[in-house]
Amino acid sequence: MAVPKITVRKVHENKHGRGGGYTQYLITLPKDFVKGLKTEGVDSLYIVYGDSVLMAFPAGKVTEREVIAFLEVHPEIERLITKEEA
Repeated sequence: MAVPKITVRKVHENKHGRGGGYTQYLITLPKDFVKGLKTEGVDSLYIVYGDSVLMAFPAGKVTEREVIAFLEVHPEIERLITKEEA
């Protein structure tokens, strides 16, 4: 099994419109990760998140059902996602 790459990415806040407008939050993805996906024709991600975890899976390489099956066999991830604030 390949060792996962772990990076820190900054979350950017962009405010749009006047007065009540809306706020958009953006995060950049590692360039080599995206280049690899694009090479395989993947241009979207499934995002799984909870109180303290954000995960991304390449849509097109895996199905939503496969993401759910992965989470079901890794209960420690489910605990991270659904962890209550102490």
